Amino acid sequence: MPNQNPDPENRKIMVVDDDPYLLTAIHQTLTLHGYNVNSFDKPVDALESLSSCSCLAVIADVKMPVMDGLEFLQRVKEKDPDLPVILITGHGDVDMAVVAMKKGAYDFLEKPVDEDVLLSSLSRAIEKMQLVMTNRDLSRRLELAGEKRDSFHGLIGAHPLMQKLYDAIQLVAREEYPVLITGETGTGKELAARAIHDLSSRKGKPFVAVNMGAIPEDMLETELFGHEKGAFTGAGQLKLGKFEFAADGTLFLDEISNMPFNLQAKLLRVLEDNAIIRLGANDSIPMRARIITATNCDLVQEVETGRFRQDLYFRLNVLPITMPPLRERRSDVPLLFKYFCDQYALEHGLKTDCIDAAVLDSINRQDWPGNVRELKNYAKRLCVYRGSGDTSLTGCPKASAGQLKPAAASLREAMEEAEKKHIIEILRQHSGQITVTHKALNISRKSLYDKINKYKIDLGSFRG
Repeated sequence: MPNQNPDPENRKIMVVDDDPYLLTAIHQTLTLHGYNVNSFDKPVDALESLSSCSCLAVIADVKMPVMDGLEFLQRVKEKDPDLPVILITGHGDVDMAVVAMKKGAYDFLEKPVDEDVLLSSLSRAIEKMQLVMTNRDLSRRLELAGEKRDSFHGLIGAHPLMQKLYDAIQLVAREEYPVLITGETGTGKELAARAIHDLSSRKGKPFVAVNMGAIPEDMLETELFGHEKGAFTGAGQLKLGKFEFAADGTLFLDEISNMPFNLQAKLLRVLEDNAIIRLGANDSIPMRARIITATNCDLVQEVETGRFRQDLYFRLNVLPITMPPLRERRSDVPLLFKYFCDQYALEHGLKTDCIDAAVLDSINRQDWPGNVRELKNYAKRLCVYRGSGDTSLTGCPKASAGQLKPAAASLREAMEEAEKKHIIEILRQHSGQITVTHKALNISRKSLYDKINKYKIDLGSFRG
């Protein structure tokens, strides 16, 4: 049934296709559902129009003369990186879909386009763009007001990247859609998840955090979904899973890339049906918790290598949040360091005299690969040694933090280089066969894939 939206000006869509029949069909379908549609049969004309058109989403064919859909996508992203682009192809092409996703496509649909699928994808794209536009407006108003925060719900930092992060957290907290938080180890992903929870309507309700990498694989399903009494040997009583414990609150799934592939399908079903089924049960239970996930991996790359489901990635990545690494906001290092020193000194009744010119000079010269967590641990260590009367930077009279760092880095690099050479040698012995190699190395398949990606090892070079 057509959507009778009273304000089509707020629903502007651009459609680009060299096929006049498909262009007309999509134009008519979207118009009937209340959208204000601008149609173009030439990508160049569409790009020119983007400068003056405030559309909320773009739908484009992949196969077009002069400029194909992927090039068009790239040109659109150059004009507005946040504008959602939905690409349509004449045949299912997984490789093309992965490339499009890496280039920033919002969705990838196959012809003949199912009307319900198109409308659903477009609706989600518009909701995401409306959030972006609200965020931009809020940022402009904050800039005009000169407002600058140096802390926000446990997150510390006054750098513009942190101001942008705070704004994004406030925006997504108002919504109910899944949030995907990406960032390096130690950047504060769980703090961001808790901030979203505390700022949402679910504040005061459970916040349940689960680390996918900390639970043995054979126990993860029952930890998440629970089980019925007698579901398997040893299941002597009913067990509630984390989804049920989260109830009307928030379930935070950290290190989501470590979720086993078979459980990824089950999580996808939960997100689609808003219901869970305990292990050994027949009936489903409504799932009311909001899902927030986090990862320090590149999930697009995980999808490309077949270790993470593409459909689940799209479901989780509705509202993305990116945590900036400490090296990209160096001006926050002294602020964070003072905060951690003051906090530790207060907790232990110590004097807050840890910071001097030598310390600041030392910490400002470091890259802090472990990010905020590493800086926090160093601040604690410094407070402990200073509190004991040791005046050196680290408690080692003959070494300063600045002197220790290169040695640690060189040792780590040497160990990683040795590990890389060993993995390459075993892969060569087994012609690049993953199943045999991971057993020979006595590590899991996932760990092997992670190291292959980390060291940028080309598997094709081992296969004839």
